[in-house]
Amino acid sequence: MRFIHIADVHLGVKPDAGKSWSKKREQDIWASFARVIEIAGEKKVDFLLISGDLFHAQPLKKELREVNYLFSRIPETKIILMAGNHDYIRQKSYYLSVEWPKNVYFFQQEEAGHFDFNEENVSIYGLSYWHREIREKLYDRIVPTDLSRINVLLAHGGDSSHIPFGTEQILQNGFDYVAAGHIHKGGWLVPEHAVMAGSLEPTDCNDTGPHGYWMGEIEKERTAVHFYPIKNCEYCHEIYPVTGETAEREIYEWAEKLLGERPTYQYFRLFLKGRRNPDITYDMSRLEQTDRVVDVVEQMELDYNYEKLAAEYGDSLLGAYIRSLQNMPADEVTKKALEYGVNVLLGHKI
Repeated sequence: MRFIHIADVHLGVKPDAGKSWSKKREQDIWASFARVIEIAGEKKVDFLLISGDLFHAQPLKKELREVNYLFSRIPETKIILMAGNHDYIRQKSYYLSVEWPKNVYFFQQEEAGHFDFNEENVSIYGLSYWHREIREKLYDRIVPTDLSRINVLLAHGGDSSHIPFGTEQILQNGFDYVAAGHIHKGGWLVPEHAVMAGSLEPTDCNDTGPHGYWMGEIEKERTAVHFYPIKNCEYCHEIYPVTGETAEREIYEWAEKLLGERPTYQYFRLFLKGRRNPDITYDMSRLEQTDRVVDVVEQMELDYNYEKLAAEYGDSLLGAYIRSLQNMPADEVTKKALEYGVNVLLGHKI
């Protein structure tokens, strides 16, 4: 069987709300999904596997209509999908009334089931979420009924609140491939036999690294699967090391150079880390309004000279406080207590 495997598309999500590019990001996610449909048609794959969270929330009628149109464009490809923890099925969900095209196979029940495709000698197992959280190890209990077939499991989860599972156990049960979703950072769970697809595109600024789809071929004796990136958007976390001598203009010039050198599909969280002069503050508001800068995170400690302060303030409360903590074990708790206490006594913001 030739297939494409995706998960966590999150159609309808509005990334970076309030930013000038938010609408474009929302549209790009739809465009990337449409592109995967086109690729499935161009490559004539047998199956498109969608391992949960196709939608960011309960799908609207309009959204299902758009998705159905895209699915109808590849009638020769069998599309297998399930509801995940974001678009889980509710009593009045439109998932229960939608009329899918003939090439679409939807796992509607929360109990495990399977679809058999005799022409390809393939059976695909799965289920849908009917609750936001499922803590039972449901996938570990599924055993294929016919081991002579190519057996594939669609799985959405992998953490303690969303169907925890052991990939090795699933493979021991007789599955040839685990098509997993839920964790947005994709990669191999077991080389050639189990993949966490990752989100098709990043949905927020903490989804760093490459995103895309997986395409491959499975036979009973051989599996070959490869990752293909989509580059409409990539979030990057960049750090500027701050010292007591760092000027504000220095930070702006670094950010300007960074944005100029990097590709336009990259968006940034900028971290200011290190120690800053207690008498200096940085105004990053203009930088936070710059195109492609999601936010600026300050993670700095104040660069106090405690020996100098203790000598300067002598027998005052501040001097006594510093000396008393300097006589305590030099661990992280003491370090933070010294910093926070001096901040307060000097009237600085913590």
